[in-house]
Amino acid sequence: MKEEIYSWIRNLAVFYILLTTVLHLVPDKKYERYVRVFMGLLLIFMLCTPVFAFLGKGEELLGDFQLYYEEETAVMKEKELSNLQEIYLKKGWQWEIEEKIGNSLKEKGIYPGEVEVDIEGEDVTAVLYMEEMPDEEEKGRIERGMEGCGFGEGTFEIRTFEYRPAAVGGSASSGASSGSSSPSGLS
Repeated sequence: MKEEIYSWIRNLAVFYILLTTVLHLVPDKKYERYVRVFMGLLLIFMLCTPVFAFLGKGEELLGDFQLYYEEETAVMKEKELSNLQEIYLKKGWQWEIEEKIGNSLKEKGIYPGEVEVDIEGEDVTAVLYMEEMPDEEEKGRIERGMEGCGFGEGTFEIRTFEYRPAAVGGSASSGASSGSSSPSGLS
């Protein structure tokens, strides 16, 4: 029993040395609070371990902790996989809709330079980038082509390449709005 107490005290001393070292290595003071909380939880666990060992619950506590940790890890992995699947499905739908719009407009004799589709929840919007703004007749053919793809008025707009967002991964909703004085086309 005496050796177990000495071992426990030695573990606490090593823990405090480790705590002090880690706190000195923290790059920014704002992270110190989080390190202290985590280390405090470890200290509580270390202080409770002999009590549970004395009561014969040490093995059970460790087993429960490991079981809950494994369950939580499995849930987190499942969420990550679900999020990845959702992202890939969304990208696939965007590409498919973009291709469908391009083919539909080509059938009508209109060749957009680029089509961008943005899916946010249930809302699907599209932006057609053209070399130059189409005339009224061509706008009518574009509207009919977009209606054939399920895009009604207000769900798409026509822009020239000069109003294309410069940032990589820019969303279709960025750029000039239809209410501005610049030629942004239909919306």
